[in-house]
Amino acid sequence: SCSSIKTWWSQFIETVNDIIFRCNVHSCETPYKITINIDNTKIKWIRKGCLDADDICKACFPHEIHETTTIDEDGHVSLKKSEPMMNTFTLTVSYLTRCNTDVTSLLSGTAIKAIVSYVTDYITKPMLKSHQIFSS
Repeated sequence: SCSSIKTWWSQFIETVNDIIFRCNVHSCETPYKITINIDNTKIKWIRKGCLDADDICKACFPHEIHETTTIDEDGHVSLKKSEPMMNTFTLTVSYLTRCNTDVTSLLSGTAIKAIVSYVTDYITKPMLKSHQIFSS
């Protein structure tokens, strides 16, 4: 019935909003980890998080804001984006996976190669990065 569809849709939107808020909003907070030797003589501060030594986000946040979706003369597509600290997402993928997703369009060979390299490095965690192995 119409009321059950409206109820489901309302629950769907509420669920997706919760997932997006919890998982897709980026924060550049940099927690520090303290390591103390067994004899309590040395304290080591280890910086964790996405900020590099110059306090620049390694994840390239905040993203550029785009009021509308545009295509420039070179064919580059800039999708509408109104939230600078959020990954690109789709409602359906977020609902089905219930986790952080980034559904950036891969329209060029360079972008696809970069993602394949990233995923390979992430999965295997080798001593050398794959792009370093193949560079010689």
